Amino acid sequence: MALQSTGFIRLAGNDTGRSVAKELNLGTSGVHTPTISLGQNNVRALAQRTGSVSVGLGHLRGKSAGEVQTVTVGVWAIPNAYFTSYYYGYRQSPSTGSISDGTLGVASNRTIAGFHWNDITNLGLYLSGSASNSGWTTVTINGIALSRSSATFMTVSGNSRWLWMSQTTNPFGTTTGATKAAVFT
Repeated sequence: MALQSTGFIRLAGNDTGRSVAKELNLGTSGVHTPTISLGQNNVRALAQRTGSVSVGLGHLRGKSAGEVQTVTVGVWAIPNAYFTSYYYGYRQSPSTGSISDGTLGVASNRTIAGFHWNDITNLGLYLSGSASNSGWTTVTINGIALSRSSATFMTVSGNSRWLWMSQTTNPFGTTTGATKAAVFT
């Protein structure tokens, strides 16, 4: 369940939809009152704030603790085509970006072979191996929510892919080396 998008939210506590700790399933025996801070990596990932950007409770409103993949933005040498990771056996230099941990649990633990945006084919998520078109509903990157159902899904040569052809805004940005959280819920 996601945190409330309006009203109060807090770091600790047991209130569903109001407690960051409960959303992150922190604590023991159902008591979600651990020591928690806005600067923790898991809280920053939930807020989708990376690098040295500050985090406030307002950044956590409406967020859900789904599966987080951290993308380091890279660029491939095609004008206006900014790629985050492209592992198809070519352009495997650091300038093509990276993804951590790169195994998509919500899609049968398949390896992410590519996750990129460009102004020709827009946004694409490519997996090594076949996965079903299920397991997640939305991927949110840099505050841009993309529904699985709005993507074109296909399996080609035993590999699965989702393409968002109408995504004309680059959710990764164009700053090489920047990190962005991709949250699958």
